[in-house]
Amino acid sequence: MKNRLEALEKIERLYKQMHDLAVWRLTALERERDNLVEDHRAILAAMESDTIAFGPLAIGAARRIRALEVKIAAANAQCDAQAKKALEQGKRAKLADRTLGDVEARHRDQQQRKDLAELIEASLRNPKSSPA
Repeated sequence: MKNRLEALEKIERLYKQMHDLAVWRLTALERERDNLVEDHRAILAAMESDTIAFGPLAIGAARRIRALEVKIAAANAQCDAQAKKALEQGKRAKLADRTLGDVEARHRDQQQRKDLAELIEASLRNPKSSPA
């Protein structure tokens, strides 16, 4: 039982680390997406001003806007996929945590029963401890 408990502790720790890694990756992807959105807004704001509204700068800005929109769409897809992975890892970590808790409780119960049995046997062997 002790070996199983140690193995489950390692599994639970691994799943927690995998979940933390998935959440970290999701945060990084969201940060990249937010940076792309900010760049997109900045270029749109510049296009609305008179500085690059016409001419060759406007053509380059329009290309850049289209490229950013494609990158933002890809980043959104990556964020959605990573969010699903993080949720799945979280479920696995929670399941491993519950399983570990159940096994620890059973192990503790077995240990208490064993200790009680040893105490009863010791008290039966020692005639001075009996009340009669």
